[in-house]
Amino acid sequence: MKSGFVARGAAVLLPVILLCSSAAAAVNGKPAVAKNAAAAEGADYCADCHKSLGGRHSAIVDQWSGSVHAQNGRRCNTCHGGNDTVRDAALAKSKESGFVGKPSRKENIVFCGRAECHATALEQFRKSPHYDSVMKHGAPSCVSCHGDHNIQRSSTAIISDKTCSGCHSVEYSRQIISSIFSIEKELEFIETNIRFLESKRADVQNELSQMEKIKSLFHQIVHVFSREEIQFTRKIVDLEIASLKNGVLMKVDVSRRMDIIYVITVIVCLIIVFGLAFYVFWMLSHRPRQ
Repeated sequence: MKSGFVARGAAVLLPVILLCSSAAAAVNGKPAVAKNAAAAEGADYCADCHKSLGGRHSAIVDQWSGSVHAQNGRRCNTCHGGNDTVRDAALAKSKESGFVGKPSRKENIVFCGRAECHATALEQFRKSPHYDSVMKHGAPSCVSCHGDHNIQRSSTAIISDKTCSGCHSVEYSRQIISSIFSIEKELEFIETNIRFLESKRADVQNELSQMEKIKSLFHQIVHVFSREEIQFTRKIVDLEIASLKNGVLMKVDVSRRMDIIYVITVIVCLIIVFGLAFYVFWMLSHRPRQ
């Protein structure tokens, strides 16, 4: 009878033990799977592999690390395709992973101007005399100014008369660059004042919209980069900048006047409060004693 009781008890407990074991394995296993998946997702084996090879391969990673692409979370596979979460060069660079590798000099502009990347810039560049030069000689293309792996943000810092004087006269190059520099300087001045207004919680939506329009025209000048385009579009840009600058400075002036009024109001209120307090104290101290 005793052995029968033990057998029945074991029959009841065994499924419970197995169920608990399965649950424990599931609980302990899930974080490991999630952890491995997260590690794979965050891995960048392309950069790790190139870094380990040393020499020019490692230098490419160093250049990319200081680029605007790296700052914005764009990794190797954003441009070159492939699977950077696989620690296997053959699999990472397979056709199935969409690996496209290194473009030729003539393919650079299409490489950068894909629909999900810089399509507008490519559309503008195609109107440029530089586009015909790229089709014939492979330069000057996007990488001539922005760099290849050390991609730099669009600014006058990436343009110099040395860049242009390889094909154009130094005088012409300096004239064009000076025109571009003056526009960017005006835009930086306006942006500084818009940020000031934003810090004061002013409504600057119209100004920001107008700024985007001007920047689009400015980028058109830079990418088309022909004398005729610069002369024509520069006139439009100058008018737009003058209008925006006047509007922004007017708001800044109003905001600063309001600041002055606020400070004066606070000072006057403090004087009144302290004056009343002093008067009450003086009246109490000079009240005749009974």
